[in-house]
Amino acid sequence: MKKLYITISLICTVLSLQAQKQLSLEEARLSALEYNRSLKVSESHKQAAEAQKKDAFTNYLPSLAASSSASVIPGSISTGDIFLPTAASPADAMAGSYNGVAHMPNSEIDNFTFIMADVSVQQAIYAGGKIRTANKMAESGIVIAEQAYQLKESEVILNTDEAYWQLAALREGVILAEKYVQMLDTLEGQLNASYELGLVPKSEQLKVKVQKNDAELSLLRASNGYKMLQMNLCQVIGLPLDTEFELTERVDFNPTLPNLVNGNVLAQDQRQELKILQEQGNIAGYEKRMVNAEYLPQLGAQAGYNYFKIDNLIDDAQFMVAASLHVPIFNWNQRKHKRVVAQTKIDEVNYNLEDTKEFIQLEVQQIQLKLQEGFEEVLWAQRNKSEAQESLEETQLSFDVGLNTTTDLLNAQATWQNAQAKEVQSLANFEILKTQYLKVIGSL
Repeated sequence: MKKLYITISLICTVLSLQAQKQLSLEEARLSALEYNRSLKVSESHKQAAEAQKKDAFTNYLPSLAASSSASVIPGSISTGDIFLPTAASPADAMAGSYNGVAHMPNSEIDNFTFIMADVSVQQAIYAGGKIRTANKMAESGIVIAEQAYQLKESEVILNTDEAYWQLAALREGVILAEKYVQMLDTLEGQLNASYELGLVPKSEQLKVKVQKNDAELSLLRASNGYKMLQMNLCQVIGLPLDTEFELTERVDFNPTLPNLVNGNVLAQDQRQELKILQEQGNIAGYEKRMVNAEYLPQLGAQAGYNYFKIDNLIDDAQFMVAASLHVPIFNWNQRKHKRVVAQTKIDEVNYNLEDTKEFIQLEVQQIQLKLQEGFEEVLWAQRNKSEAQESLEETQLSFDVGLNTTTDLLNAQATWQNAQAKEVQSLANFEILKTQYLKVIGSL
């Protein structure tokens, strides 16, 4: 059902892009999840695990087998005198209890024919717990495949968010670069007029021109960077690289810090890596059970129908029912040695599990610090932008009345543009950090 939902959403995304040339973050995520090849591999692993579970379940069921053979020897052959042992009943024959001999005199047979066919049904009654344990191992395999898929899914979403917000930040950067060029263009026009009237020297006019040339080069680089990041996002979500679209999402200029309480508790409970290791520990335990099962009695039953014909001499069919019991008696401590090997696997998984828990705890604390730092960086950038805006306005007024130089105004404009860019970048980084935090606690 989830696969169908993603496919339908992808179709809607493509149609939306063709009609409106717009792309939301949710559409980008859905498209990336549908397109990503690593996810397709994980999906095939899930299907394989489910098939293994079905295969393990068939061991509970009886097996049916049939075979037949026919031989013809052309020409004429002599049988010679044939002496065959005889038994009072088929059961005595199966037990090897014979009570006489039947004599078949020599005869000539043309085109000697031998035909044999049998059908048998076998059913395991008790296999030391092997079948039940194998089914539990298969169930753990399904859980591992599902958690591995979810882990890859969260990685795809994080990569998509990073590409999306980097592109969104650079889009704002292009807009700012355009505003900065327009600002310098306006100032250049003012100084050109003042220079024509002889109010300012040529050097003042050239200062603005040089600054404007640098700003135009920065705008060109920002525009090219935007195109490259757009192609990068196209590659991530599976669209043609030359696809052009507008992002519908903008950075939140009034961000809030996520609730960081119980982050480590959530991570220990939800992280896919831990669930995978826990299931691997279960499988290691099941493997140890399988070792024990090898040295327990094995009981099975079989029923069969046999038919055989030897030319015109014998034409017979028999129904057979049998039971088999296998009891290991002595194995030179082989069971003990295999149990030691199985236990080392259990210990290894447990050590890895504890190491991973500690690593995740460290990872959660680190991302929480980064989030708090990123939030403070946003607040700092916004204060800096406000101060830069106020400084620019004051400098512009002073410049208009001749109290500040052209250099002072150019510096104020550059500081304003830099402050605006840092605010946008800090906001985009904060959005990415929020996604990283959700991934770290296993909620993405």
